[in-house]
Amino acid sequence: MDVDYTIAALLDLDGVIIYQEAGYWISIEARMVKSSPQVPHGIKYSLTLHNFSGRRVLGMDNAHQIKKATAYGKAPEQSDPIHKANGSIVPYKFINAGRLLEDFFVLADAYMSEVH
Repeated sequence: MDVDYTIAALLDLDGVIIYQEAGYWISIEARMVKSSPQVPHGIKYSLTLHNFSGRRVLGMDNAHQIKKATAYGKAPEQSDPIHKANGSIVPYKFINAGRLLEDFFVLADAYMSEVH
């Protein structure tokens, strides 16, 4: 298994709130947990984008497993879903913590650009 040197960066961001334009804000939570088949990377995380009223409009986390099959195929073994503003849940393949952060910020920027 490759060593993920970007995990420390994600863990350092635990508890950070990042204010965005138009009243949006990002919350990052990350902590070490025991590795398991559902969380092989050993990180419990939640990255969320909220609108000006505090409603979550985008989220990436591993708080729960996707229990049913999706349009993308059978239910994934890992529990790393993307929660979209319309309520849909899309499987996310965790590669490493750095890629997670990059993917989240790309999705957040795209959402804010689309809405404004």
